[in-house]
Amino acid sequence: MAISMKSIASAISLALDLADNNWNKLDSLIDPSTGINYCLHQFSNHCKRTTYIALEIGRQLNLTNDTYFNLYVSSIIHDIGTQNIFDLAHHSSLYIKKHCEEGYNMLKDIPSLSYIAKIIKYHHENYNESGCFNLKGYDIPIEAQIIRLADLIETQLEYDRHYYTNMKYITSWIEGRANILFSQELVDNFLTVAQKENFWLNLYNNSNIDDFIKDLAPKDDIFISLKEFEQLSNIFATIIDNKSTFTASHSKEISNLAHKVSIHLKYDDKKALKMKISGLLHDIGKVAIPCEILDKEGSLNDEEFAIIKSHVYYTKLILSKITNIDDICDWASNHHEKLNGTGYPNRIHGENLSEECRIMAVCDIYQALVADRPYRKGMTATEAFVLMDKMVDQQFICTKALQSLKVMILN
Repeated sequence: MAISMKSIASAISLALDLADNNWNKLDSLIDPSTGINYCLHQFSNHCKRTTYIALEIGRQLNLTNDTYFNLYVSSIIHDIGTQNIFDLAHHSSLYIKKHCEEGYNMLKDIPSLSYIAKIIKYHHENYNESGCFNLKGYDIPIEAQIIRLADLIETQLEYDRHYYTNMKYITSWIEGRANILFSQELVDNFLTVAQKENFWLNLYNNSNIDDFIKDLAPKDDIFISLKEFEQLSNIFATIIDNKSTFTASHSKEISNLAHKVSIHLKYDDKKALKMKISGLLHDIGKVAIPCEILDKEGSLNDEEFAIIKSHVYYTKLILSKITNIDDICDWASNHHEKLNGTGYPNRIHGENLSEECRIMAVCDIYQALVADRPYRKGMTATEAFVLMDKMVDQQFICTKALQSLKVMILN
């Protein structure tokens, strides 16, 4: 089974754009080599706009097919390392270096993405050796050089000002930093791109940015194995579980439970691995949920609960971007549906809920009941199953799925 890296990159980009990163809660996050305060920028669609800029410059440079593909993937996910390191935000240079390292560490051990990881690590380097890792000139991968330029262009765009004003300021700013932040060759090629009014107008056309990127996207693709996709899914499980002080290793534990039940039911190895991945990704939509709601102690009000419930909608939205994993997407995003049709987000009735979805539901409920929270002690397995037996009686969950889970836990 092969999974398109371009589609995975698109899904990651969407997750990053949806993420509640609390930028507006930071006083400052200043790039020491430019003086730019990132907290003053609106980061909605930042990765996409940066990708559009990078691809326009890359096309002007007439890059090789492989280099252009690497530029596409790395630019669209270049800020993957920003998750869960806001505690470093008051140390600007440390934060900037840390998110580059985090992005690198996430991807470096996945064979198909090891070079992408290197690009992401160095995307804040400066041509004159004044960046985070003190690389100089063409020791910096050309893709990372382009992303550095594209990132600084996008973060300085003020979308409430006319594009012409932005164009004049930014082109002048870039010209003045040739052979300092950027090579002269890169600056010259950007200035050629910048002469086109269409380039700036496209950046302002937020509703069509996906189409502009699609038009520029490389025709080539690489495909990763299901096992490599599991490695990537583990990364996202860690991001999600770390997002809240309450969830600890929730996604990984759901994954392990679902995998064990799959083996008990004699699913073949491929299907059992898919169930494991579904567990890892089932809460990926929580990137879109504000931390103050995820971490709230005690009862949620109706509006807060509605916001929490939307995470499964976003799980489906993100995973549906990835080709060839329709089954994983379905199993991961239906874990809050109930047999009697009172679940969410689609009120699916039992006859339309697959066995795999039912297994994910009981694993999720069980793990939530037995897990310790800062405000309460987790139940014992016996206590949890007493409560879940009542859920079977209420036609919330599947008795076969529950019995299979019991066998794995109690025996």
